[in-house]
Amino acid sequence: MKKFITYLPLIILFIIGITFSFAQQNQTTSTSDPEVESLKKRISELEIKLQAVENVEKMELAAKLAEAQAKLRDAEFGKLERDLRDSNHKWLTGWILFFLAIIAVAGRALWLQFKSKADQLVEDEVEKSLNGFKEAVAQGDTLKNELKEAVGQVNILQDQIRILEKEHSASMLENLMTFYPSYAPPYSEQIKALREEALLDVFGDEIYHLKVRCKAVEVLADRKCTQLVSPVISFLNSVADSDLYTEPGFETQSLLRTLVSSLTYIHTQETYEGLAKFLDRLLTEDIELKNVLLTWTVYSLAYISRELNKSDSASILKKAIPFLEDTSFEDQALKDLAEYFDRFNEPEGIKDILTNGLTDRMPEVETRCLELLQNHDPDFVNEWRAQKESANTQTEESS
Repeated sequence: MKKFITYLPLIILFIIGITFSFAQQNQTTSTSDPEVESLKKRISELEIKLQAVENVEKMELAAKLAEAQAKLRDAEFGKLERDLRDSNHKWLTGWILFFLAIIAVAGRALWLQFKSKADQLVEDEVEKSLNGFKEAVAQGDTLKNELKEAVGQVNILQDQIRILEKEHSASMLENLMTFYPSYAPPYSEQIKALREEALLDVFGDEIYHLKVRCKAVEVLADRKCTQLVSPVISFLNSVADSDLYTEPGFETQSLLRTLVSSLTYIHTQETYEGLAKFLDRLLTEDIELKNVLLTWTVYSLAYISRELNKSDSASILKKAIPFLEDTSFEDQALKDLAEYFDRFNEPEGIKDILTNGLTDRMPEVETRCLELLQNHDPDFVNEWRAQKESANTQTEESS
């Protein structure tokens, strides 16, 4: 069609030219018949071409029309298909919902019936279990009460056994002191068989004489029983606070000193701290038994300090020297004290032993002190010896 429109002006001009030429031919007598035939032929060819162009255009239009009609049919078919699909979907959904509603109603009824039976079964089982649990609890309470009674009986039995062991141990110690008053380790097999707990019970029971209690301490000290330290220190502090021992006899004094010296067998930090605190009490407080307890507390503390390599107690030991009693029967204890001061480079302590007259009846201790001082202060040693010689000379002259 577009081509036809393009050629149409040319065709019109051509036809006008032919018409005008034909008019001229009618007016001019010189126009010949062959030209007329040629023009007619030319016009016929143009008409054929025009007809061909029109046919082509018609065919194109027909094709486009067919294509448009096909698209229209496709569109109408697609719409019909969608409408049909939507209709089928709605129909199917409706029926599904209908059946689901029916199933739901029937299922709910079945579920309620099933649930009712299940709940009943659960209640029955729970009730059975609860009854069983109650019976078990009741049995448990019964067993618990029986167990408490059994434990109580066991505790009573253990207490009775402990009392019997304590009494047996005390009896053995009394026999030991009766038949062997000065008996010392090693002990017999019967004494070795006594349990430490029973011996501690003997010491802690005030019903027994102090001699029996101290003998229990000696046996425990020989075993180096660390559990002995705390009760002995506690007992010494209670003695210092009590009025029962304000005027102790010789035997009681000896027994108290035995208690203090027994701690030298147990080389622990607890022993060291306990003796140091007790000595500080004796030096700072007004205690009736200071003269009885202080001397052996000093010796025991010095010995433990040497064993544990403790130099901290040097100052308190020097402070206690003026209060020491004459212990000529135990010169080794005073030697140990002098050696303690030498070990920790405290020569003033050794000088205090000499200047406080503690070695007047112990020449061996005096000699040992001078030997130790020779490395610290030889001038003091020379002066001391010179004074001793002068004093001896004056004594001889006066006699």
